[in-house]
Amino acid sequence: MSLTTASSKDETNPVARHIARVAARLFATQGYDATSVREIVEGAGVAKPTLYYYFRSKEGLARALVSVPLSNLVDQLRQIVTTEKDPVHGLERILEAHFAFCREDPDRSRFLYALIFGPPGSETAIDMDGCKDDLVRWTEVAVRRLAEAGVIRRDRVDACTTMCRGMIVITTLDYLYRDKPLGQDRARVLVSDLLRGFDARPSALGPEPKDE
Repeated sequence: MSLTTASSKDETNPVARHIARVAARLFATQGYDATSVREIVEGAGVAKPTLYYYFRSKEGLARALVSVPLSNLVDQLRQIVTTEKDPVHGLERILEAHFAFCREDPDRSRFLYALIFGPPGSETAIDMDGCKDDLVRWTEVAVRRLAEAGVIRRDRVDACTTMCRGMIVITTLDYLYRDKPLGQDRARVLVSDLLRGFDARPSALGPEPKDE
């Protein structure tokens, strides 16, 4: 089942999935506020009552595109962190989960980024707050496992977490807006390069700069 659709009536219904995909594309290209219900139903080739049956409203459709998919991603990250024994592989899987989410439905991801980086205060954006916090939290937990295993220094957890978050955002933005490839080996390569810079062993390059 695609994570794009989160219908309160039937999450696996092909009509609901189709409406959601059309809406994601319009929200991503035009913006949520500039997209009307009429445009969505015309683009999907359905009547307004069909959209209202599955999603109740335009706002319900937007929440279905945001809340349930992100909640599912959070659950996936939680399972990775709590079951993967190898912390390095665990971090690779964390990044790959984000990348797979993006590859699965690029229009949905563009819509999410539009909400994240758009004007604050909309009800749809507020619905994302809990999930956004959990996405960050599970990434940080994965990094802390590296420190506990002696792969990185314990005093570098915050810096390494920030780097991981940055890699996720920049890599997915490059894929979505600059047509850069996002293959399944990308996460492994990024984590490998990252850990070379956060190696717990003494560096031959001299003292590290301190955070101000």
